[in-house]
Amino acid sequence: MEQPRHLLTVWNPSYTDDAMDAHLRILLGWAEKARAGKEDEDDVYVWWAKLRSKNRTGPLPHSEEVLAISEQVKEGMETHLYLTDYRSLYVGHIGEITEEDVPGETSGEWEHMPEYIRGHPSDFWFRLWDIRRIISDDTPATIDELKKLRNARYHDRPVSLYGGIVELPLIVYQETSRSWFSGGEALLDGQLWAERDAEHRAGADRMARELRENLFGRDIWAAMEPGTRSFLTSAETVFRERKDEPGFDFSGPAVGYAKAVETELNALIFPALKKAMKGKPQHDREVLLEGRQLDLGGEVSHKSIGTLLHLLENTDGVGKALRATLSSADGKWVTGVLPRQLGKLREIRNPAAHSGSVDAGDLSSIREELLGVGQEGVIPRVVRARLRAGGG
Repeated sequence: MEQPRHLLTVWNPSYTDDAMDAHLRILLGWAEKARAGKEDEDDVYVWWAKLRSKNRTGPLPHSEEVLAISEQVKEGMETHLYLTDYRSLYVGHIGEITEEDVPGETSGEWEHMPEYIRGHPSDFWFRLWDIRRIISDDTPATIDELKKLRNARYHDRPVSLYGGIVELPLIVYQETSRSWFSGGEALLDGQLWAERDAEHRAGADRMARELRENLFGRDIWAAMEPGTRSFLTSAETVFRERKDEPGFDFSGPAVGYAKAVETELNALIFPALKKAMKGKPQHDREVLLEGRQLDLGGEVSHKSIGTLLHLLENTDGVGKALRATLSSADGKWVTGVLPRQLGKLREIRNPAAHSGSVDAGDLSSIREELLGVGQEGVIPRVVRARLRAGGG
């Protein structure tokens, strides 16, 4: 079965020096209005334009292929617009693709687009429901992340920033389908990714470099799920800045560390279970979870620490399937050692998520265990298990 197609383009700083920020300001402004009840949720979007070069008058050679992707959007398939300036990488959630002149044909759309793109001829317009920051101000990390995409019009080779960025937007696909936006409800409490990124932007770039260079190492950091990196960065920033402040409530960082573990474990456990269940009859693939049947051989939405712990400890067949699919050492660790560590995290995460206070002493030891301060960390251990399972 052919993998879904996505798109990648480059924003040009010659048009404006803050193109991404200009789009984010509009998206965040509409989100704020919707939260206040002044606008409908369906009005929360921003238009991104693929501006046409002044030196080209004819259509792009792959225009029809780009527009064909709109069919999978209409079918409800999560479709991505990757956006880069070579130093940073963002991904937009596409709600519509059109070659129509949006400003000229549709009334009321001016308020959904930055001023700098008005008046420029465009090849395509993309309605984006959300924009998520993947890499910020780190060219090597951007290169590494884009290598995970295949360029469908360039012999299916990995996307290369230098030498492979021609015929924009590129038509790309992922060898293993990846969702950037589904499951956000469980992780973000109703926010957009753009809103969460804006809240935790201050100091995030510096902390991300610190964690990559001086704790995890480049290979493990690059292999982590982007959501894992994001939650770790924001949690660790607050912890380090406030750890010596008496009376500070560390509930926020506690939730951040828990969500980082959740994100990484979801990426390990459910693909491994799907592989183990392949070819088995329906009744062997299903487990009763939270009063409903869950098909472990299909796509599973994001599950919390508590649900993951329940699956590992109380669900017949899950442990056996993981031990059969993962390496011997990883299978024993995931089903034997990991549940005890998750139990401690759940104890501190639950009060944090329900208005209880967490102090630095409560959080310090579990943080060291998760990150690997002076010991093998839970999170890098999960990442390595995922890499050995072929999920990196």
